[in-house]
Amino acid sequence: PHIGLPITAKEKSKVCKYVKDSKKISKHSFLPFIHKQIHSKRTKKQYDEFGSPRRNHENKKVRKTIQPKIRDIYYASHLDANIYSYYSSLLMKSYENLLVSKELNEVVTAYRKIRHNQNRNKCNIDFANEVFNYIRVNNDRDLVAIAVDITGFFDNLDHKILKKSWCKVMNYETLPIDHYKVFKSITKYSHIEENLLFKIFKNEILTEKNPGFIKRKKVKRIEYMKTQNAIAFCEKKDIHKIRSNGLIVDNKYDKKGKLKDYGICQGSPISSTLANLYMLDFDDIIYNKVKEINGLYRRYSDDIVVICDKEHKEQITSLLNQSIVNVSRLEIKAEKTQIFHFEYRKNKRVCLQEFSEKINSNSINSNFEYLGFSFDGEQTYLKTSSLSRYYRKMKSGVRRRVFYSKRMRNDSNGKIFNRALYKQYSYIGSYRSLKYKRVFGKTDQWKKTSVYNWGNFITYTNMASKILDSNKVKKQTKNHWKNLNKEISKF
Repeated sequence: PHIGLPITAKEKSKVCKYVKDSKKISKHSFLPFIHKQIHSKRTKKQYDEFGSPRRNHENKKVRKTIQPKIRDIYYASHLDANIYSYYSSLLMKSYENLLVSKELNEVVTAYRKIRHNQNRNKCNIDFANEVFNYIRVNNDRDLVAIAVDITGFFDNLDHKILKKSWCKVMNYETLPIDHYKVFKSITKYSHIEENLLFKIFKNEILTEKNPGFIKRKKVKRIEYMKTQNAIAFCEKKDIHKIRSNGLIVDNKYDKKGKLKDYGICQGSPISSTLANLYMLDFDDIIYNKVKEINGLYRRYSDDIVVICDKEHKEQITSLLNQSIVNVSRLEIKAEKTQIFHFEYRKNKRVCLQEFSEKINSNSINSNFEYLGFSFDGEQTYLKTSSLSRYYRKMKSGVRRRVFYSKRMRNDSNGKIFNRALYKQYSYIGSYRSLKYKRVFGKTDQWKKTSVYNWGNFITYTNMASKILDSNKVKKQTKNHWKNLNKEISKF
């Protein structure tokens, strides 16, 4: 839901015509974004001064809960989102051609459609597998993996560099008026906090239970918006009410009142494309240097990895740090930079992590983690944090079902509907199929929809096991059925 009603099928051709009209876009007034924060729980392995994992009294490895990862997400209005999508497609077309000409097509992996075969595009599993396979194939070399992370990627993109990159990709000397209008809206944007917007309009939320029948309705909590079939907070004409309540926050200035010349909002249809083209010169420099030393370079958004021979480690680490500052005006998180060595010990390829720039007796306890997977030099596994998150969601999902089943006003008598839980968290729901919808007014009749159920976490692990050609991933989730039923049996 946003400000204004969604675009209908009848309006589609009219909207397409409007979006492609450069004169109209040059005069278009963009609505404020709706802002919300997504909090993700995080834990971190604990090590002593020698690099040895800390253990508790039960001899289990200790993980410390650290500050949650907070992502600021901004949603554009329906018409604005279509404008951003169109200009993103224009940029992406030229950007893709540049990637091919600079041999960077395999280097930049995030936010792009890269074909794997006729049936599907590549995903993070494929990208991780390519990196791990490179290490496997080059088993006659003592390799190092240098993994770095950019600090506050979207929040710190320099506007001058972004504008220059935009012109370079589109082969413009200066941005045309319509392009500049889009550029300005994404760099000098304004936003409204989602919870405050809901507070003002919660007694008159626009809902659509049946197609074509729109009515205003009271919604108690923002979490109920989806179940109440909400399609908009308010109409576009209500923007004056939002403005008079002082809800619109201007992002043109920083906390000190100075005009901001950096940062774009994350979440709009054009943000990811702009982030990629912003890094074009950096990618070109790093790729050519890594190619020169017969290494591998990959960048997935702000996650950068370089695989090279041990002798080039210092040179590449220095180049990464210098280039990110001098070329991109960004910074690398020093505390998140990790270096892993791959070498033979007792006729076995092992992964050794550096601690304080040294390899010690405990270095073998750490695996190289990349895009949700963990690699020990030979075998690939799911990251333990991914598995923990799945089981955490499973437990909270069961508790949520119990909570609502006791409050349902029907003849279920507080029983948990196990089928829904099995579909959400077990192999039963791992098969992709068409969704069914209850026939209006009936409790025992269902009709097939055109919407697909794309599976669950088990679907993902099965796919990962197939792509990675590894049974280790499946083994990590083999107890999911037992754990789910154990959790259900508690209530």
